[in-house]
Amino acid sequence: MVLARSTVLSIAVLVLALAGCDQNTVETQAPDTAPAPVAEAEPAAPPPAEPVPAAIPPLTELPVNSVDSVMLSRPQDAPSAMIIRVLGTAASNGWSLPKLEPMVEEGSDASIVSYKFVATSPEAASDDPNPTPEQIETELLVDSLPAEVMTIRIVSATNEVSAPVAQ
Repeated sequence: MVLARSTVLSIAVLVLALAGCDQNTVETQAPDTAPAPVAEAEPAAPPPAEPVPAAIPPLTELPVNSVDSVMLSRPQDAPSAMIIRVLGTAASNGWSLPKLEPMVEEGSDASIVSYKFVATSPEAASDDPNPTPEQIETELLVDSLPAEVMTIRIVSATNEVSAPVAQ
C-alpha cells in the first residue's frame, strides 16, 4: 500500500509539473496583432511673444520702479516739521531729479498722507535689453504736518510702503 501511495503521489507531482510548464505569460506570448503605430507629436507651437514695452521718452517724469524704504524724522529745531527720506530702485541707470509729489485722493482717510515717488528718465534712450536697476533716493521736508496724520504712504510704479508717524 505504501508503494501504491508513493506511485500515485509521483504521478500527481509529474502531472502538476507538466501543467505548469504549458502556461504562457504575457512576456512570452506572441502578439496576435502588429503593435499599434506610435503617433508622432506635432511640434509645439512657440509661446506667444511677450509684448515689448514701449520706449520711455527721454526726460519724462514717471514713478520710480519700486520703494525700498521710508524713514521719518523730526528736525530738532522744528518739532512740528517732518523729514521724509525715501530709498527706491529705478528700472535702469541714469534716472535723475527724484522727488515726492503729494497725491490727492478724494474720500481718502485724513490720517494718511500719500506721496508718489517720481524721477526723470535718462536723457538718452538705452538700447540695452537687460538694463541694470539703480538705487535712487530723495528727501522732503514738510513744514507742518496736521495732528490727525498718523501714516505717511509712498507709492511707486510697482509697490507702496507706509510708515507710522511718531507724535
